[in-house]
Amino acid sequence: MSSILIVDDDLICRDSMRRILERDGYDVETAPDVNSALNVLNDHSFDLMVCDCRMPGKSGLELLSELQRRNSRIPVVMVSAFSDADTEAKSKRLGARTLLRKPFRRQELLDEASRCIKGSH
Repeated sequence: MSSILIVDDDLICRDSMRRILERDGYDVETAPDVNSALNVLNDHSFDLMVCDCRMPGKSGLELLSELQRRNSRIPVVMVSAFSDADTEAKSKRLGARTLLRKPFRRQELLDEASRCIKGSH
């Protein structure tokens, strides 16, 4: 079973993504912010991370930068309700596979998760 870490400060979004992915058979952990995500990543490995771009404190882009600094190979799907071409370009430059714009459809999340996990194995 593939494992996914979801990082999003919005509890409703985080739980919604968790339920969608768990129903599709994924093992899912969640974190409400970048520091919590880094702590989880220190103790566990994941096949995919789904991360919000904008969060209080450190942003998802800062998390991507830290993953790059650590030479992490975890595929990342960024999600954001407030994205523009610059944010998308920055996230891809920092190693994100794609950026999904909120609100996205259930199937979009499942398709990206499957594509990213298959592409990393």
